[in-house]
Amino acid sequence: MMEPGLGAVIFLTFAIIIVFSLGAWLVYRVMTKPGAHIGSRLPKHDPHAEADPTDPSHLGPGDSPDDGSDEPR
Repeated sequence: MMEPGLGAVIFLTFAIIIVFSLGAWLVYRVMTKPGAHIGSRLPKHDPHAEADPTDPSHLGPGDSPDDGSDEPR
């Protein structure tokens, strides 16, 4: 005869093992696909990605640099 609650402990142990195994398999399956690396989904080049916020050459017409100060220029 089993202890009371031992069946639940065994069931939960197997359920946790199955869930983690399924999760690990899904991660493995997704990450081993060709082009699965996030870098393959990024745009090739963003010209404003490393733009200096104090350099006004990247601003369009009508744009003004906002440095957060309230002083007039």
